[in-house]
Amino acid sequence: MGWFGGKWVTIRTASGSKLDEAERLYALLKSNGIKAKVVEDGVLRKVNVKAKDEQAARTLAQTLEKER
Repeated sequence: MGWFGGKWVTIRTASGSKLDEAERLYALLKSNGIKAKVVEDGVLRKVNVKAKDEQAARTLAQTLEKER
């Protein structure tokens, strides 16, 4: 673990018409108490979570995918 609180892991990358899905995933993660942030890199939007929350975040992401 680093000086500033740990490592961030990208669990989803979106661009174009999929940007809304990244925002929905971010909101779902936050509502479930998972520390998340959205990083914009040009036209890409990345949803990052703390490394310790990665497994729970991926499970929620799969749940969101099944709803579609």
